[in-house]
Formats: sequence, structure tokens, C-alpha cells
Amino acid sequence: MLKFVEHFYHHVRNTIIWFVIYFALQTIIWVALGVVILMYPAALFILVAIFFVLFAAVNLYFMALFIRCAIKLKHLKDLVSF
Repeated sequence: MLKFVEHFYHHVRNTIIWFVIYFALQTIIWVALGVVILMYPAALFILVAIFFVLFAAVNLYFMALFIRCAIKLKHLKDLVSF
């Protein structure tokens, strides 16, 4: 029982440490992005274009994922129904 509590404590502590690191890095990135946009306003258009391209790539990924799931479900239905 004590080993479980010790492992749980270490797991929670490590998770909290990684969250702190994540938010610190995210803060640095947002500040750097703000500085870049202040120095080079045209960079905003490039960043927005990159955002939309990444958004489209994520949409394509999920589309492929759902198509694969639909094909697997079709094969499962074909196996179940004779």
C-alpha cells in the first residue's frame, strides 16, 4: 500500500513539473510571437497562412482516420452478416 502511495506521489509530482515546464515554454513562445508581430507586422499574415495550412493538415488526418474506421466497420458488418 505504501509503495502505491509513493508511486502515485511521484507520478503526480512529475505530471505537475511537466505542466509547469509546458506553461513556461508556452509563455516564452507567446511573448516571442508578440515581439515578432510588433517588429514585423507582415509576419502576421505568414503566421495566419501557416495556421490555416496546419489546420487543413489536421483536418485531412482526421478525415483519413474516420475513413479507416468506416472501412473497418464495413468489414466487421460484412463478417457479422452472412
